[in-house]
Amino acid sequence: MHDDIFEKIITREIPAKIIYEDEKFIAFEDIKPVDKGHFLVTVKNHATNLYDIDDQALSSLILKARELALKRVKELGATGFNLIINNNLSADQTVFRIHVHIIPRY
Repeated sequence: MHDDIFEKIITREIPAKIIYEDEKFIAFEDIKPVDKGHFLVTVKNHATNLYDIDDQALSSLILKARELALKRVKELGATGFNLIINNNLSADQTVFRIHVHIIPRY
């Protein structure tokens, strides 16, 4: 187990507004949203970022992020979205578990 804030969300040690969960992924609203509906999708099995995630897990993560993004954009009436993955501190990664930011745009 890794001791990061997302692990604490996964284990329900801290609250989050969870919008999706299955055995591999969890998606929840960002606590500092850039725009209405901004949420994150992360893996339950730890990988730090694109430097160490295996290809199969990355493919599954991106496919799940796209699926959830398309659903959320439709629900919110957004006209587009950003899909962002920050990798390492110099690229503004602040939680060191790979996660995808999905930011609906209007």
